[in-house]
Amino acid sequence: MEGELGSGARIAIALIVVGVIIGIIFVILGFTRGATNQGVGTVQNAMDQMQSSTFDDYDQQIMSGTQVSSAIKLFEGRPIGVIVITALSKSSLYGINYGARFIDTTATNNHISFTSTFDGAGLAKANTADSFYTENLFVSGGSMAFNMNTMDTKKSGTPEFIRPTAKFKAELIKDTSGTITGVCFTQQ
Repeated sequence: MEGELGSGARIAIALIVVGVIIGIIFVILGFTRGATNQGVGTVQNAMDQMQSSTFDDYDQQIMSGTQVSSAIKLFEGRPIGVIVITALSKSSLYGINYGARFIDTTATNNHISFTSTFDGAGLAKANTADSFYTENLFVSGGSMAFNMNTMDTKKSGTPEFIRPTAKFKAELIKDTSGTITGVCFTQQ
């Protein structure tokens, strides 16, 4: 009888030890999950700040044509549009949309008209106090459209030509929710 009691006691002790080990594992996993979630949040905040600081270089700055060409390459393939208004295209009241396309961009020549009347037609500022343009990116069927044809930016005499020594004023473009969707470079 004593042998049976000893084996039952051993089983009970083993079950208690297994229960304690499982409890410790759950506590450790809980701490790990909390630390992981906090780490993910910290990394996300750092990425948001880095994304925001990328655009600080383009907010109300005067840049050379070489820097404009570099910006087009920098944002290539990302959901960021770049509009370049050269001296030739400015006289016809349009800019050329590179990278991600905006809603008001024509599909045939990637031109986007702009106005100074703040009426929302084409690329425009919502009001005279704004230091940025308002324009939404073009999304069709869940995917974005892009213009990666930059060959004419090097072809002198065309409206798309970006003279390396020309000066351009950079202004941000935001969508209707206030998210930065691109940069507009206007030749000075």
